[in-house]
Amino acid sequence: MAFFHEILRVNLDYNFVLTESNIPGIQSRTTTLTSINQYNIDGEPVQLGQSIGRAWNYINNNSFDFRFLYLPSRVDDRLGRGTGDFRIPERYTLSSNFSSNPARNIAFSLNLEAGQEDLGSKLFTSGLGVVWRPNDRFSFDLGLSYTDREALLVHQGDGKYTSFEAHQWAPKLESNYFISSKQQFRISMQWNSLKAFEDRFWEVDSNRLEYLNPVTNPDSEADDFVISRLTFQARYRWEIAPLSDLFVVYTRGSNLPGNSFSTFQDLLEQAWNDRIVDSFAIKLRYRFGV
Repeated sequence: MAFFHEILRVNLDYNFVLTESNIPGIQSRTTTLTSINQYNIDGEPVQLGQSIGRAWNYINNNSFDFRFLYLPSRVDDRLGRGTGDFRIPERYTLSSNFSSNPARNIAFSLNLEAGQEDLGSKLFTSGLGVVWRPNDRFSFDLGLSYTDREALLVHQGDGKYTSFEAHQWAPKLESNYFISSKQQFRISMQWNSLKAFEDRFWEVDSNRLEYLNPVTNPDSEADDFVISRLTFQARYRWEIAPLSDLFVVYTRGSNLPGNSFSTFQDLLEQAWNDRIVDSFAIKLRYRFGV
């Protein structure tokens, strides 16, 4: 039987953006102030946050930005799906991004984020992207993201929770080749892989609203799990005439079982070989009449 937990929200958010283009030595500078205030119908704060950010766009078309986010203590009334609300402590997040001139043949980007999980433990994310455009007909875009989590909180049912130490890799690539003005060949691939190892165990207090209570391991079976999902697509498009196209598409995808513990390199190889989607399609769209 499906269970639905409907929650109503009252929001009062504010966003202020100031863009200055008269500063010597740079193209523009943008300052952003944000205030998030969301409450449920019981008057409990379920999403609070205040942030300040600034972005610079330089003369050489490079850009840099940073953002500081403060999250006051709040109440979580969703994760437990109606089995009991609990408090979440205050947290902080600092993020920064740099992007080089996208008009150059080779452009790159770097982003870093250091913050805290719902339980207050550390959360770190880093990402790197490279784009290669040797000419107007070909482009190659490669991105890689890594996340290190110390307390990924998962609801196990009946108000019981497990926090996991987790590591996640998420690479993606996209390449486009314009054979002519009417023909295009495109390849894209995205892989998301996460390993989670049980760390601590928690339980909600159903009698009063407070932080999650730490408890001992309720069973001898490990709750460790893996997520490994891959999607690959190769597509050829030919514009026969205006609003008339021929598509030839190959799609490959996988979703490995949650107990497939291997190295990340082996997980990627298994995700490519143990496919659950392997399809080839041809589509013709033709416009009749004038």
